[in-house]
This record gives sequence, C-alpha cells and structure tokens, in this order.
Amino acid sequence: MMLWVALLALVSITAATLFVAIYLADQLTRSKRHRVQGTPADLGLRYEDVQFLTADRLTLRGWYLDSPGARATMVLVHDLEATRADADLRLLQLQRDYVRRGFSVFAFDLRGHGESAGRRDSLGRDERLDVRAAVAYVRRRTNGTQPVLVHGFGYGAALAIAAGAQNDDVTAIIADSSFLTMRTYIRHTWRHVPAPLFALVTFFARRIFGGDIDALQPVRDIAQVTAPILLIHNEGDDRVPVAHTLNIAAASLDGRDQVCVLPDRMGHATAYRETPDLYLRRCLDFVEEVTPARILTAQAAG
Repeated sequence: MMLWVALLALVSITAATLFVAIYLADQLTRSKRHRVQGTPADLGLRYEDVQFLTADRLTLRGWYLDSPGARATMVLVHDLEATRADADLRLLQLQRDYVRRGFSVFAFDLRGHGESAGRRDSLGRDERLDVRAAVAYVRRRTNGTQPVLVHGFGYGAALAIAAGAQNDDVTAIIADSSFLTMRTYIRHTWRHVPAPLFALVTFFARRIFGGDIDALQPVRDIAQVTAPILLIHNEGDDRVPVAHTLNIAAASLDGRDQVCVLPDRMGHATAYRETPDLYLRRCLDFVEEVTPARILTAQAAG
C-alpha cells in the first residue's frame, strides 16, 4: 500500500511539474503586445505608413520618414515588449532628431509587437528575419544607393548585431544595451525559477511553441558582423549589467568597433532619454568616423 501511495505521489508531482513547465513556456513565448501610442505627425513630421513581408511571410508594419537629400537611412529596432513609438525611450523624439540631421528613418514593430502580425515570441530565432527584412525594404526603396544604418535598443540591439552578421547591406550598427545572449537575459529575469524547472520550461518553449532560447547570441554573432558597431551601455543598468556589452566587445574581431559606457547612469537603455544631445552627438560622431559624409554621399550618388 505504501508503495502505491509513493508511486501515486510521484506521478502527481511529475504531472504538476510538467503542467507548470508548459504553462511557463507558454507565458515565456506569448507576445506581450502594446498599442503604438503616437505617430511622427505628433511632432510635426511627415511620414508614410509601410507594410512589408519577412522571409517567412509575416506582415510587419512601420513608418518611413523621408529626409530630403538624406545621407543615409537609419533603421530603428525597439526593445522587448515595446513598439516603434516607445514613449519610455522617447523613440519618436529620436526619429525627429535623426531626420533633422539629414537621415531618413525607418521605424517598425517587431513580430508580435505593436501593429505587426504574430502571436508568439521565438526568443530571437525568427525576429532576426524582421530586422533583415527591414534592411532589405530600405535597400529596395532607395534602389541600393543609400547606406543603411541600424540602431537598436536592448533586445533590438541584440537583433541588430545578429542581423548584421555576414550582411553587407548594413553599413554600421549602434547597439544600445544589448544582452550577452538571450539565455543569460532570460535566466537573470527568471532567476527565482529553480534550474531544473527552468530547463524544462526552455525545452517546452522550443518543442511546443517554437521559442529557441539559444538562437540569439550577440557575443557569438559579433565576430561575423562586417559593419562597424558602436556599443552603448549605462553603467548602472540593473536589467542588463554593463558586463554584457563589455564581453560582447571583447569578442569582436573588428578594430572599428567602439564602446561607450556611460558612468553614473541608471536605467536600461535610457541614455538618449536622459541626455539626448550628448547621446546623439556620440552616435553621429561614430557614424562620421566609420562612414564619413563624403563617403556616404559618394555611395548615394553611385
């Protein structure tokens, strides 16, 4: 009798653990969608609504802000659980500032975010296709005559690095507050989940919901990026410690890559919000150094 009771208890515990693991895997990969709050028109900017397809035939939505005589186009990639108009990071204001300084801007929502299609997060496996599709759209729109720069924040920064791997269509990348790998980021976020249960969650996330926790690894991908990268990070970032960016930089094989650590700054990817003029000047200095205006102009003319 005691053996049967023990077996029944074991079966019950196992079933409960599997149920919890599958539930958490569902929560991990379920898109946390927020509405796009505001448009460039709120800041007096003209823009065009855009729809485009990814390689796996998903429809994404964004807007294109054309700067007459633009020297390049900046593709903006938002953070996780955000949109192209993220008010917390002041992405609309950043778009305005880039347009005023002679850049066209393409801002879009990643799959499962904002107004783009998709109900699941693949944890970076498929979202890399979103950034590549955005870059390809800009290349088609400009007939391949205008340099394409990518500026990403947090998750978007990690995706920008991944999308830039072996992609000659990207001229330069600005990666603000990237994490080392998706696994390290999620494990830190879910640090209170016991390791055996976490392993089950990530297993079911991949097998049932298509979310691969090991697909997005900026620390690995950076060695394959052909474009120069500016890595930015707040020293006091409590969500993604600055060590992530420093380790990514250490894995780089490109002497043109630069690191900008902002001392005494708190918050995740908030540097532009807190000091927009200083932040923008640092970004534009980087762009001018790695792709001088005379080179950009020649590329656009060619």
